[in-house]
Amino acid sequence: MKKINWRAFISQLTTWSFIAITISGVILYIVPHTRIANWIDLRLLWLTKAQWQSIHILTCFLFLIAASFHIYYNWNALKNYLLKKVSITKTFKKEFILSFLIFLFVIISSIYNIPPLKYIIDLNEYIKNSWGKSAEYEPPFPYADQMSLRDFTKKMKMDLNIAMDELKSKGVVVEKETETLREIARRNNTTPMQIYALIKKTEPKEEGIIKSYNPEKVEEKFEGRGIGRKTLLQICNENNIDISLAKKKLAEHGITVKENDTLKEIADQNNIAPIEILKIILVENYNVR
Repeated sequence: MKKINWRAFISQLTTWSFIAITISGVILYIVPHTRIANWIDLRLLWLTKAQWQSIHILTCFLFLIAASFHIYYNWNALKNYLLKKVSITKTFKKEFILSFLIFLFVIISSIYNIPPLKYIIDLNEYIKNSWGKSAEYEPPFPYADQMSLRDFTKKMKMDLNIAMDELKSKGVVVEKETETLREIARRNNTTPMQIYALIKKTEPKEEGIIKSYNPEKVEEKFEGRGIGRKTLLQICNENNIDISLAKKKLAEHGITVKENDTLKEIADQNNIAPIEILKIILVENYNVR
């Protein structure tokens, strides 16, 4: 049997891992945030977002190993090339400085959100947010799909038996109440979002907007619901909040805003979390920590 050409093997392994990194990177750039991807059980090329994340991480790791061996097997050629460049011309020096400056600019742009590279991040956020076509695409709370039917109905103040009867009447097979919404959905070839839609009618109706909020109620109602991407005007309209009063409350805390600023933009400018902006608006005499 012919011996393996390790240099060729490493070169091909580096190429395959690079291809996998590129494809998985593009997929992860365009898929929605995890809370939405899990809620609608999103699959691209038959794989979930979590599976694409695993592929990306492991092939990055494989690429690093393969690249290290690639340098090892080609070290003499690489060393001679670099020494030749240094001894014959100053091109290497210019290339080194230019490449390092570009690298440094990318790192600094990533940290401080500097244009024009920030537009790549902005586009990523825009694409991810575009998946949330309506309120139903947002889970009622973070990781709702991972909660058992029993705990989910308890949290949503539903009657478990009525909810289970409703699912069974719609032909949904539920083996036991401790199954998660995701497990139930996958067995029945549907999504956690659709399971919730089927039992939503058993949920007690809210008697209007909560009139008196405390910090805990704000977190329970809004945290993990993608509020950061919504504008102040959207938040106020959705919750029957007077926009002028909201701006006044924020101004009392030294926060000047525009109606079309997102909560994330407002929060970033004031070094606080988006949920804290809501607490200022909704909780009487709230003091930011």
